Amino acid sequence: MKQNRLTLAAAVAAGLLAAEAQASGILVARFGGEHGHPTTDNPTAMYYNPAGLSLGFGTRLYLDGNFAWRSVNYTRDPDAIDNPQDEGYAGSFTPNGAGVAANSGKASLFNYVASPFAAVTSDFGIKGFGAGIGFYVPFGGQSVWDDGTANDDFPGAVNGAQRWWVIEGTIRSLYVTGAAGYEIPNTNLSIGLGVNFVKSEINTVRARNADGTDSLRSGENIKEGRTLVDVSSNDISLAGGIIYRPNDQWWIGASYQSQPGFGENTLKGDARIVSGAAAVDDKKTKVELFQEMPDVIRLGARWRPTPLDEIRLFGSYVRWSVLKEQCVLNAETAGRTCSDAQGNAVGSIGIIPRHWEDAFDVRAGYSRWLDEDIEIFGGVGFDKSAVPDSTLEPSLLDQDKATVSLGGRFQLLDKSLAIGASYTQVIYFTVETSPRGRTTPAGGDRLTDLSGTPIREAARSPDAAGKYEQAVGVFNLNAQYTF
Repeated sequence: MKQNRLTLAAAVAAGLLAAEAQASGILVARFGGEHGHPTTDNPTAMYYNPAGLSLGFGTRLYLDGNFAWRSVNYTRDPDAIDNPQDEGYAGSFTPNGAGVAANSGKASLFNYVASPFAAVTSDFGIKGFGAGIGFYVPFGGQSVWDDGTANDDFPGAVNGAQRWWVIEGTIRSLYVTGAAGYEIPNTNLSIGLGVNFVKSEINTVRARNADGTDSLRSGENIKEGRTLVDVSSNDISLAGGIIYRPNDQWWIGASYQSQPGFGENTLKGDARIVSGAAAVDDKKTKVELFQEMPDVIRLGARWRPTPLDEIRLFGSYVRWSVLKEQCVLNAETAGRTCSDAQGNAVGSIGIIPRHWEDAFDVRAGYSRWLDEDIEIFGGVGFDKSAVPDSTLEPSLLDQDKATVSLGGRFQLLDKSLAIGASYTQVIYFTVETSPRGRTTPAGGDRLTDLSGTPIREAARSPDAAGKYEQAVGVFNLNAQYTF
């Protein structure tokens, strides 16, 4: 192979990586720690259940931060590679031996991230009323993977075995919410409504071949390329909820958060697409990314058997089954579509198969007041992953998980200031997925077999079969000042 091609591919990788700022970590937000739930009375109610704003009093300034660490190990199975062949093969392939080693094996990351929640609420002097505005990032994350082993013959390998799905990137939604709650007199029933302005952002760089394979060479030429996508959208969503208090010991709540944009979202921006043998330049392509995010149903109850004890049980159901694919189209292509009558894409830059499933979580918590100013609390929970084995891959990685939390809350300055702190350990269950197997279409190259999966040919992507291990720890710190 010619040396200038090797140098060129390395420059492509370096140039695209330099275009993206360093980022770290991933966070599944639990604003308010153990006091973030659908019967809460603190300002995080605007996210969990806006009816809870009616249960507070005065004017409250609230600031909450989640500070997380995340460790991930992904070991790609060599049998997941599309078309391993001996040197000299005329088509697109990954060379046996060193090529297979460069296209599989272990990839790792260890990242940190912080996520804020800030709000101000007030009862405006009206008994049983509360309203406010807040800013927060309820879901999303950032990740940067460790470098792999450098290889002069396969320069893309320096970005790790996970590079076909992510090298580094950010996927998040930022919310600005206005919400209000009101307790209907003489009913012990509170109702609430929230309006969310949602800014969704995706900025990611990954290895990609136009044919959706993971082949490292085309004949004697480098084939592996890079795609950088930077898109965003602005949408509206709504939230509503109720809380019923049958007596002074019980609170029962239910809430609903609609989909951002009430259905499909269109994120617009730019992409850079570079093939393995192309020159590096700054040319950008206008693109549109189509996706559909879930709505959420929450249920919960809390019980005060004594003035010094509280027991909580709550959970949520998230309709992730609406996320079938993330489809990126060239915005300048006439008649562009993610799927025509035959299931083909027109103007496609890339289609990422998701086919996620509805998911749920359930959590139990307990608080004990050592005196009227000191509360100690803890909780345990289980969270069902939305990602099926058939489309599990490193860019949006999730697994079934358990959580364990412990913390405390302290009242200061004659109860005008409350400070809470807690630590949550997220225990992910290891997942190991099997290769799809290979099939030989008319072209003669062996490709991973999509039959038996929900993935259509237009959304072909490399097989991410392998072993997934993950751990996350979250420290939550919050403060509320009431006047």
